[in-house]
This record gives sequence, structure tokens and C-alpha cells, in this order.
Amino acid sequence: MGWFSRLSRFFSGNYLVPALDIGTYSLKLLQLEKKGHSYKVKKKGKKEYKDRIFAGTELLDEYSLIEHIRELYRELQIKDKEVVIHIPLYMSFYNVISVPVSKKPEEAVVEYMKGILTPEELSNVKLTYKVLPISIKKGNMDIAIAAVRRGYVEHRIKILSSAGLNPVVIDIEPAALNNQYYLNNPDNLATPVCIVGIGASFTKIVVSFGGYPYVTRSIEIGGNLITEELQKEFMLSREEAERLKRGEEVNNISYSEAFKVISSVLRRAFTEVMWTIDTFRERFDLEVSSIKLYGGSSKIKGITEFFNEISNIEVALGAPLSFAGISDSEEFAVAAGLSIRYKGDENAKV
Repeated sequence: MGWFSRLSRFFSGNYLVPALDIGTYSLKLLQLEKKGHSYKVKKKGKKEYKDRIFAGTELLDEYSLIEHIRELYRELQIKDKEVVIHIPLYMSFYNVISVPVSKKPEEAVVEYMKGILTPEELSNVKLTYKVLPISIKKGNMDIAIAAVRRGYVEHRIKILSSAGLNPVVIDIEPAALNNQYYLNNPDNLATPVCIVGIGASFTKIVVSFGGYPYVTRSIEIGGNLITEELQKEFMLSREEAERLKRGEEVNNISYSEAFKVISSVLRRAFTEVMWTIDTFRERFDLEVSSIKLYGGSSKIKGITEFFNEISNIEVALGAPLSFAGISDSEEFAVAAGLSIRYKGDENAKV
């Protein structure tokens, strides 16, 4: 897994393979190419699913997902068979523990994991750890721990293989979100930031510091839930609710009326964001300076203004492709973080 690498290692590869973000609402693909000392976007594309393929964490239609992947590759005229993918935060575990420098890292990790997983659960996950080169508390060492279910990884590889692709790098979602942030903000190492990815089914929360993710959380609140709440409140079809969510007037329902429903869902998500920030502060005695929003549902009209009204921390939309001069691309955050991986980046492999 490559979430321990510094930014200097991201750019060691001369050829970058396509990065594919398999979301619950759509596919996003991004491929970069090296131009001198900078990187430009070579391929960029998005494909929404024609029908519902995922329901929460459950994959409903494997065949349709494979076909959508093939179609996206055909549309973008991509011949590469090698690909970079990720394991979603809701299917992975990531945390940083801080222990005395006198303690053996492996011993500390085993003790910690035994406290949260049964022996049977431990046998079913791939576990890895890394002593970070930074430490928040003096006299301690910070150890990043990650675990993913072996069965999930094997199934995801099988899906990609069926689509004719070969995953050469598999990262975890909190690492991808973290890495795209520091790719675009390399000078913001000294202050903690909260990265929030609001997707269709889940909101992913990552508090990062010094170039590394420290605290993570995934909650089942996203754009789909907002759509469902609008349907129930105004007796709308799914298509009508989606249009209303995008800011269109539907059946004489104004957006200001709709936003009362939207904001009630957003408030629940933001409560979890603040809880995660509080957890980071209590554990590491550091204050988060800003909150950056990513994901397709971060484009909801009025979301940043609403969050700023109820927060004492500055909230702003993130810009995952600002390094390439591309705006309005919040949904490409995970793909951007994956796109800086390369074949042979062994530290990035599950």
C-alpha cells in the first residue's frame, strides 16, 4: 500500500497508467503524463451507471459494472490494460497510533489490532503498518496501520480481470484522498486539514497532517440519501428529485424549499465531520485549520455556505486537478490521488 510515501516518491515513475475510481454512482478515470518537471492530464473521463449497480456496500450487478468499465475505456480510446484502483474506506481500516519510542512497532501494532479484531477476523485481512517519519507528540513514534479484507481485494481483482484489465497498484481510499490534497497543496504540511469526500452513498472523512492521513471515518450518508429524502418529502420520482437536487425547479417546488430537506441531511453528515475533528484534537492536541470538500455531492448548490454557517472552521471546495489547471472536478479527487501511482511502486501495492 502506498499511503506512506512522501510526495517526492509519487513522481518516480516515468509512465503513469490509468487510475480508475469505481464509485457507487459512477466511474471516474484519470491518466497523467510527464511534461518536464510537471504532470498534465492525458486522459480524463466519467461514466454514470445506467441503472443502480450498487446499494450501499453491496454490488448488485457485477456484469453491468464490467460492461460500464469496458465502455468507458472504449469511449476514451484507452489501450492500456494495466490500471491503478483503490479499496473504498468503508471496506478498509486505517488509523495512526502514537506509542513510546521504546516500544517495538510490531508489538504495538499486534496489541492494538488484537484489541479491535478477533483472531478469526485478523486471519481474513491483509495487515500492514509503517512507522511514520514524523511524530506529533515528543518522545513518541506515530505508526500508521492499514488493513483490508482479502476476499474483497480478490473479488475486485476478478472484476477488473473480467473487464480485460490488470491492477498493478491497489491503494486505499483515505490515502488517495490524502495524496491528491498534498499534490495540489504541497506547502500545507504544517497545519492539519480535514478532507471530506461526499459521494453518492458514503461520506469519507480524513484528517491529515504533515503529508499523512491520521484519523479516518466513513458514514453512509451521501447524495443518494438526499435524493430519497426529497422524494419522500415532495412525492417525486427519483429523476425529479435528482433534478431538484441539482437546483432545477420541479413541480413549482423552489430550491429554497428543497434545501430545507437537503440541509437536514447535510447537517447529519457535518456532525460526523466535527466529531472526527474533535477525535483528532483530543488524541493529538492539534487544531484542524480548514475543511475541504470533494466528491460529486460536494457540488450541491449552497453546501459550502451552509457548512460555513454552522462551523467555526473554514469550509471550501477542494480542487483535485488544480495542479493541471482544471477546475470544477471535485468528483475526481480519488482518481487524482490514484493517478500519481506507477507500475513498480511496490509500496503502493496491497
